[in-house]
Amino acid sequence: MKSTHTIFLLIFTAFVFMGCEKLVDDLNENPNQLTLDDIDAGLFLNGAELSNISIQLGSYSRMAGYWSGQLVGFEQTEFERYQYSVTSSTFDWDGYQSVLTPLREIQERTIDNPLLLGISKVIEAHLVGTYASLFGDIPYSEALTDIENPIFDKQTVVFAQLQLLLDDAITELENAEGYGVLEDFIFNGDRQKWLESAWTLKGRYYTHTKEYSLAYNAASNGISSSANNMMFNPLDITGENSTKNKYYILLEAGPYTGTSGSYLEQLLDETSSVSRNNSKTDETARLKYYTIDQTSGDANLGIAHELEPQPMITYRENLLILAESGLRTNGFSTGLEHLNELRTFLNTGSFLNDNFSSESYAYEVYITEDFNAGGIENLDSIDTDSALLREIIEERYVSGFTTFMAFDDTRRLQKSDSDIDVPFALNVATSTQNVERMLYPEDEILSNTMAPSDPGLYEATEVNQ
Repeated sequence: MKSTHTIFLLIFTAFVFMGCEKLVDDLNENPNQLTLDDIDAGLFLNGAELSNISIQLGSYSRMAGYWSGQLVGFEQTEFERYQYSVTSSTFDWDGYQSVLTPLREIQERTIDNPLLLGISKVIEAHLVGTYASLFGDIPYSEALTDIENPIFDKQTVVFAQLQLLLDDAITELENAEGYGVLEDFIFNGDRQKWLESAWTLKGRYYTHTKEYSLAYNAASNGISSSANNMMFNPLDITGENSTKNKYYILLEAGPYTGTSGSYLEQLLDETSSVSRNNSKTDETARLKYYTIDQTSGDANLGIAHELEPQPMITYRENLLILAESGLRTNGFSTGLEHLNELRTFLNTGSFLNDNFSSESYAYEVYITEDFNAGGIENLDSIDTDSALLREIIEERYVSGFTTFMAFDDTRRLQKSDSDIDVPFALNVATSTQNVERMLYPEDEILSNTMAPSDPGLYEATEVNQ
């Protein structure tokens, strides 16, 4: 892993995503003297954001969907990934250069704008936390330094470092009132939205490490409404397909991925033997909205529509962190309260787009009796707390579709909570084991002498052992 700043990449992202007229004028006047110091540090933000979006919503999230039963790969590369046919060359850590390098440039040169600093640290924590979750031990403390062969930090150490980084980001964002940023594709410089995302990320990572009391406290300050979700909002630019929904882009090229036959589809289908529909839950609309038709990008009007926003950190996730960690630390009533907050939100139908808002749906609030032995959420008569936990995890599986939530939960809970029949689905046609991690990228293995031997797909990472 090299620490060299890729000047061309940074200038390119500034050109493409910021459209800064002054920057273009400077280039025309004296291109040979342009250096990083000539570019306002704030202009690196959009490029880092867009690169991070591509990583969070790209091939890794699809593989996570294949390996947790939410998606099916139908042709070529996507079929191979669905069949677990991957090697180290399948993966890369391009985000170290395309995301972390511009962010570090911001952090090194920005001393008087706490808003820009805070935003940069939230994005860094988002990327690095995703890598740590998916791969386990990764370079971090020595990455992008003068050290040519950085060590691989333990996964738990990385998560601890990210909690401190997010603490710094929160302090900076709390002190950032009145400050602005030049460019911010995600939240347009909205300090409160960035602040809430930072708290929800803390809750996510404390959930990964099973520190549930800390997760609850963090999520209590997290995303407070769906209006504050961190989303990728596709752009409708004439002649430009790359700005569209990531699933739409893939499906325009061929019938590569979809939901047909997936465990997710079965959970939502009222005719299925594992259906989660009951007298208080009607998933008809969500099933149709979540359906990804592999035959044509244009056939998709729901979650894979060309201009449909794609979630990264959301109000629904935050409520489900509160529900699970609240149940585990404060008891049944706390968990149920937060689950019902989510169900009340779902019952507004606002999570659907206009193509499906007229379809039937229902998410009536649950009461304690629904989870007692013989209740509608406890037909197999397990203990009441376990029945509620099962429903919360199942809702995380469904609400987290197209994010990493189901894959993360599969690995986190299959050992510690295997006794409650949580809804973890293998791609049973091709494997008898759950994938525990992704493989270290070939480029890193070949270039970094400190890279350890890769333990393979089925070796649990430190936090999931």
